[in-house]
Amino acid sequence: MKRVVKLQEPAELSAYRAGNPAGTWDQMRGDATGRDAYEVARRQLISGQGGLCGYCEIELQVGEQLKCRIEHFHPKSDTSSAHNWALDWQNMMAVCMGGSQRHHQPPHALEPLAENLSCDAHKDQMISTGQLDEHCEGWIIDPLALPAFPSLLFLEKSTGRLLPSADRCAALSLPSNKHPSTQALIQHTIDMLNLNCTRLCEARKRVVWDIERNKKGFRLQKIGPDEALRTLAERYFRRHWPSFFTTIRLCLGAAAEQYLADNKFQG
Repeated sequence: MKRVVKLQEPAELSAYRAGNPAGTWDQMRGDATGRDAYEVARRQLISGQGGLCGYCEIELQVGEQLKCRIEHFHPKSDTSSAHNWALDWQNMMAVCMGGSQRHHQPPHALEPLAENLSCDAHKDQMISTGQLDEHCEGWIIDPLALPAFPSLLFLEKSTGRLLPSADRCAALSLPSNKHPSTQALIQHTIDMLNLNCTRLCEARKRVVWDIERNKKGFRLQKIGPDEALRTLAERYFRRHWPSFFTTIRLCLGAAAEQYLADNKFQG
């Protein structure tokens, strides 16, 4: 899970909201003008997120509509005020299907399906069973609120599990946190989004193995570790952004942080 930075709101979405200030999400997707606004917004979100799911960082393809949808962090059904959460650009994020589509291949889906749900699919399940407040702000972290530096996560390379970094979490206080600590907030986010399901852990382990294979190649060429890690950071992050960005970042450590800082990484 990495920081998400929003591009400018598409004019099509702004225009639709202006003409339908009380419009619902289903209404927007049900008429031709609204459907066009939805597709433009979906493409803009994917582009702004560097082609990654806003939660698990699986790669999203603009043309693969059945592997990507728009998630509303705050419930789009909330009508307790005049604010229209359904059509709020700042409340939208591109996400994968959360392992919910049986016909998809790993890492996009894996049996048993229920145990391998993640992202918004698992979040919705936690809300429906009362394990997460529907108004989840402060209970789990919005990727828009994550800092660019430092990463608040730690990678357990042997298992592919993501954990809160105790040291980095202890040094940072996040606004609107409803937990006693930043570490508890990050852990609850991982749990509620099921980011350590077998499907995602296995995918991260494949990334770790690829990095280790490349590091071994440099060692066989008698290239020093500092130079090797700098080269790998440039190779992996040249593309904006590779799948499981945070896994790569944590594997490459200081070399990744330096490369990202030099390239003014913000999300």
